[in-house]
Amino acid sequence: MKALIKVYFLALTFSTQAQTELTVLTSESTVRWTGTKVVGLHQGLVAIKEGKIKLKDQKLAGGYVIIDMTTITCTDIPDTDPIPKRNLETHLKAEDFFDVVNYPTAKFEILEVRTHPDNPARNLVLGNLTIKGITKRWKVEVEPTTQSDRLFIAQADLRFDRQVFGVAYKGLKDELVHDMVRLNIIVKAK
Repeated sequence: MKALIKVYFLALTFSTQAQTELTVLTSESTVRWTGTKVVGLHQGLVAIKEGKIKLKDQKLAGGYVIIDMTTITCTDIPDTDPIPKRNLETHLKAEDFFDVVNYPTAKFEILEVRTHPDNPARNLVLGNLTIKGITKRWKVEVEPTTQSDRLFIAQADLRFDRQVFGVAYKGLKDELVHDMVRLNIIVKAK
């Protein structure tokens, strides 16, 4: 009986040690967005507000990232052209797009991590994506470059259809903007 209890405690200790939770370093993590339209595209940045990365046996196993939508900026229009830049950023934050007054954050929560079928160095991550209060099951391709119980660094490619999340406005103007938005996310967690 003593041997069985000892084995149980050793197994419990090992499984506890094999799981690690790291905090996302928001100042060292980035989200670059790209939106395309009939003629051209716009790109910019949005800040990560907070996040946690869970590792099991030094491999990605779970976690979440919260994005601060109030920080969305445009980087393809130079600061030397302040009126178009301000107009676009104001439009992105407005009610007909991301409505940051009512929905200041977006979130991706990891539910399942699989090895990518086409590339074993990458992960296919399934989770819940929440934008403008609408949550949908979504998949993201993640390529970890560093995975240890002290440091996690990865690049994620998240693409979403803005219409699914109510990021749209009525009229002809909306038909000039393509529905797919791409987020290139670099996460660093310690």
